[in-house]
Order: sequence, then structure tokens, then C-alpha cells
Amino acid sequence: MHSIFSKLFFSFWLATILSGVVFFLLAFNLRLKPLHEEHRRRWDAERTGFMSEVLTLYGTAAVASFEKEGKLPTPPSVPPQPAGMPGPAKHLQAFFFKADGSALSSDVPPQIREAVRKQEAAPGAVQAPGRLLVLPITGPSGARYLVASQSWPGPGPGNPPPPRFPRPFPPEFWLQMLITFVVSGTVCYGLSWRLTAPVRRLREATQELANGHLATRVVIKSRGKGDEIVGLGQDFNQMASRLEKLVNAHRQLLRDVSHELRSPLARMNVALEIARQQSPESAEPPLQRIQQEGERLNQLIGELLTLSRLDGDTGAERTEVDVAELAAEVVQDADFEACAGNRHVEYHPERGLLVVGNRELLRRALENVVRNAVRYTAEGSSVTVTLQQAPGPQALIRVRDFGPGVPEEQLDDIFRPFYRVAEARDRQSGGTGIGLAITERTVALHGGSVVARNLPEAGLEVEICLPLVSKG
Repeated sequence: MHSIFSKLFFSFWLATILSGVVFFLLAFNLRLKPLHEEHRRRWDAERTGFMSEVLTLYGTAAVASFEKEGKLPTPPSVPPQPAGMPGPAKHLQAFFFKADGSALSSDVPPQIREAVRKQEAAPGAVQAPGRLLVLPITGPSGARYLVASQSWPGPGPGNPPPPRFPRPFPPEFWLQMLITFVVSGTVCYGLSWRLTAPVRRLREATQELANGHLATRVVIKSRGKGDEIVGLGQDFNQMASRLEKLVNAHRQLLRDVSHELRSPLARMNVALEIARQQSPESAEPPLQRIQQEGERLNQLIGELLTLSRLDGDTGAERTEVDVAELAAEVVQDADFEACAGNRHVEYHPERGLLVVGNRELLRRALENVVRNAVRYTAEGSSVTVTLQQAPGPQALIRVRDFGPGVPEEQLDDIFRPFYRVAEARDRQSGGTGIGLAITERTVALHGGSVVARNLPEAGLEVEICLPLVSKG
């Protein structure tokens, strides 16, 4: 839910669904009232027809009884109808009149008398407000009579409940809603994917650039004016091009300076030997110091050239390398040198791990890490080198010392060229500041990774991962 794609997708989809629901409710409400009125009219018509049939049957029987016995029978009870179905009142309220309008029933309501007078003016069935009905009846003797009945709308004594409007949603409503959700979701998904595609391409290009691929550029498919994403992609390409030129110029400068310094150093060494031969014995200490600084400078130039070749990926010869054997050589040399400072190097290998790479470059990369650990580990302690197989499959090399460690915020910076931790910036600590940079470039060139971490107890641990030779 934190990506731009998911936010756009759910925003578009929710907006589409809400718009559809609002539109449906408005349209439904506009249609609902006429539908209710039409349903009520149909229900009233059915109820009136039902009452007419019942009233005709009852009226005919009552008139026959009146002519025979001289009195009207007691109104019978009518069974209630199912809920929602039209029907008469629970007790049939019928009033009888002669053809001239004189009442045969007692306690005739005024509205019934009024309806009977209207029927005399217009013979036939009469329906008045309040569900009042007047019907003509012919007795067995041929005499004409009028029968009237009334029931009031709405729930109440003697009246059925009002009719229910049919279910507002047709049976296929939910299927239609499901289809709407699926179609709108698909459209919103495609729209969101298309809108965020340039952002994804820009993110991938940024990651490639951060990984050191300076030739990475964003593919711009649209040249439309006013498109902010297109403009952002063009700005990224300009920035990447500028960075590539600056880094390449920096690398070229290092190569040129390193090559140019080799000749003056060689001449200085020759002059130093001549001066040593022609100088008295008292001049030997300063001459020796000059020789040491010259050797250190020569070492620095050599490492700069190595780093430059690694940046250029010159395609050095690669063969299968036995990592355990290579590490054993490095540990043996480092332990021999560490003994002079009351330090040791311990080695715990796992045999049979092979990688494809340049043996000399890999040896130098591991040697830089081990020598760095020997330099900073506490006196009387041991540097531990462990080799084992890790998932991947990978060869995992861990080099651990018992030194002061590195500040957490500088753990990634120690692999930059010429970077020195604040406490080790003076030349007394030794090194040129390029060794770990060479290690990082070499490992990356072989498809691996290198990380450094501080240990809870004490010291620093550097972990090198190299892909193993596939056994398939």
C-alpha cells in the first residue's frame, strides 16, 4: 500500500465505485416514487375487484334472505388474506338500500348515503375515496337493490397492512455489481500501471546508477511537452551523463598521474643510490628515510593503477580457483608478519570450494582485508579467518579482528578510495587508504559482495561472498 501504483489503483477504483453508487442511488430514487405509486394503484385495483366479487356474492345471498324472511342476515367473518395480498376487511361491512335509495340497514354512515345518491345519478358500480364501493344487486323477485361497503386505507382495525413494494433490487443486480467491480478494477489497474511505468523505469535506472553502472539511461518513450515525468527522465539522463563524464575524467586523471610519476620515481631512486655512494656515513639516516617514502609512493602508484584497471574491467584471465588453498597462502604470509607484533592469524577452512576468477586479483583482495585486520587487532590477540559454504551457493569468507572497530556511520565508507577512519588518518597507522577499495572492486568484478560490521564483543568483521562454480 506504500507504492505509488497501489495508491493510484485504489484511489481510481474507489472513486469509480463511489461515483457508480451515487449515480445508482440518484437514478433509483428518481424511479422509486413512480414505481411505488404504480404498485399502489395496481394493488388497489386488485383489492377492489376482490371486494366486488365478495360483496356481490354476499349481497345476492343477503337480498334473497331479505325477500324470503323479511330481514337482513348477520355479516359473516371473512378469513384474513396472506400478507401483502389484497382482500376485504376482517368483517364485511355491507349496507343495503332499495332502488329508490331508502336504507334497509341501520346506522348508515353519511358518506355511504352520499355514494348511493351518486349511484342513482350514474347507475353502475361506484368507487369513492376511502375504498368505498356501491354495487347494484337484483333479488330473486327481480327487484333492484344497492349494496355498499367501505374500508379505510392503511393498517388499522378491520384493514389489511399496506402492500409492500417488491424488493428494490432485481435478482441480477448483484451480478451486475460484480461485473462492474471487475471491469472497473481492470480498467483502473491498467491505467495505474501505465501511469506508474515511467516511475518504475526511473527507479530501476537509479538503482543501476547507484550500483556503479554509469552508462545507465532512462528510456523515454514520450516526447510530449508538459509531461513532468518525461521531464524528470530527461533531467536524470543529463545528470547521469554528467556523472559519467566526471568519474571517467577522474579515473583518467589517476591513470595519467600514476604513469607520469613512475618515471620521476625511477630517476629519484637512481639519484638516491648515487648520493648514498658519494655521501658520508652520517647522511645515511635521511637517505634511508627518503628511500622509505619513495617505496611508499611507489606502492601507492601501483595500487592506483590496480584500482584503475579494476574500474575499467580489463577482462583479466579467469580460471577455477580453490578458495581454501588461496586463503591458506594469505593466512600463512600474514601470520608470519603478525608474529613480530605478538599477534597471530587463525584459519578455519571448509575444503572443496571453487570459484571462477583471476587468482592474483582475488589473492590481493583477501590479503588487503587480512593485513588490515592484523594491523588493527589488539596486541596478543588473533585474527580469525573462516571459510564456509553459504546458500546461493557462495563461498563465505569472514575475517575478524579484536581492534577498536569502526563507527557505525562509516562502515560503508571504508571501501572508498583514500578514505580513512578519523582515528587512523595519520600515516603512523600505515596503509594508503586504497586496499579495501581494491577489495570491494575486485569482489564486485567477480559477482560477489563485501560488507563490514562491528561485533558486539569487540572488533570488526569483514564478510566476503563469492559465487561458487556451478556443479551442473
